[in-house]
Order: sequence, then structure tokens, then C-alpha cells
Amino acid sequence: MARFHTLRRCPLTAQFWFLGLDARQGDLTLRGFCKTPTPHGSSRYTLDGLSLHSAGLTLLLPGEPLHFNRRTQTFTRGGRTVPATEGRLHLRAALHAHETWIAARHGTTYRERLVTLHRPPRPVMGALEPWRAYLSCAPRPTRD
Repeated sequence: MARFHTLRRCPLTAQFWFLGLDARQGDLTLRGFCKTPTPHGSSRYTLDGLSLHSAGLTLLLPGEPLHFNRRTQTFTRGGRTVPATEGRLHLRAALHAHETWIAARHGTTYRERLVTLHRPPRPVMGALEPWRAYLSCAPRPTRD
């Protein structure tokens, strides 16, 4: 199993944990993500310009795509580092749309039930409050 350095207060630490559960339970493919095998690690799931992998994600944006490397907790675009706040701002609408779909399918308390049932590791527990705050903000369209 791959090891990742995670930041406890980064909302994406919790989001990736939830996305992993979604993948295992079939919710990503049920939502319409296209699953493709990769030569390294888990499969890649792609929907509407958002591509997810256990090692990170890519969001297609005008100009250059935005990449998030889960191992280093860094965003890059066109080979340049992007500040985390800017990277998360670009991702917010796509992740909010996914969480809205999950809540419509399983109920608004589903994520909290998963936390109780699966007892996530400490870094995920520390990222839950920032994750809730991150997704509670109204999604904003991404711009260049």
C-alpha cells in the first residue's frame, strides 16, 4: 500500500478518504465516472474534466490543467506550483457537485455515518472540520 504524507488541516485529506470509499462501493462508476486501469496503483476515474487517482487528481481548466499530487500535497499547473488556496478554489465546484450527488443518493448524514463506521486515521479526522467548511461554501466557477 502506498504511503502518503498528509496535512491534517487540508480538506483534500478527508476528501480523498471519502473518494476511496466511493470507489470501493461503486458510487464513482454509478455517478458516471469512467474507470480505466493504470500501470501504477489504483484505477483512474474520469468525469467532466475531473480525473481521480489514488496518487492525486487532475482538473481540466482553460489553458493548462491543474494537478494535485497527493503524496506531496502540492498543486501544479503548467509545471509551476500553484498556491494551495488557489488550487482548492478551482476544485471546489467539482467536489461540491460530487458531494451533492452523494448526499442525494445516500442522505445528508451519510458521510458522518461513514466516519463513525470506518473510524478514519488521525490525519483524516483532523481534516474533517476543514473539509466541512470547504464544501459548505457556495461553489464558485473556476476562472483563469
